[in-house]
Amino acid sequence: MAEEEKQPTAEALKQRRKREKAAAKAAALGIEKFTVEVAGVFKADLKRVMKAHGIDNQQDVHQRLLMNLIAVDFETQAYMLRNVTTPYVPSEKVSRDFYDKSMAELANDPGDEIIEPINP
Repeated sequence: MAEEEKQPTAEALKQRRKREKAAAKAAALGIEKFTVEVAGVFKADLKRVMKAHGIDNQQDVHQRLLMNLIAVDFETQAYMLRNVTTPYVPSEKVSRDFYDKSMAELANDPGDEIIEPINP
């Protein structure tokens, strides 16, 4: 005996029609899904910027950035796309740990001359 194929429920059919209608509307408007994955470290700064400029939707931020990037000349695009690094100042503890481990490594494998800084 062949298994009977299950027919979708009325609710499932309703939801399918709703998705198809939304997809047709999006296609007519030229809307496509575009997923952007970013490092979580940006979340707090992005929220701060959005709040400062009265933007409540991340999608709006991404669309504005893309529109502004596309609208400018090549040189300005290059400037906008440059890699900007955030200055990093290590804490005293991190700096001391790095120094101590560096000295231990040099003790294990001597050969480089170490010149101590002169403190005035």
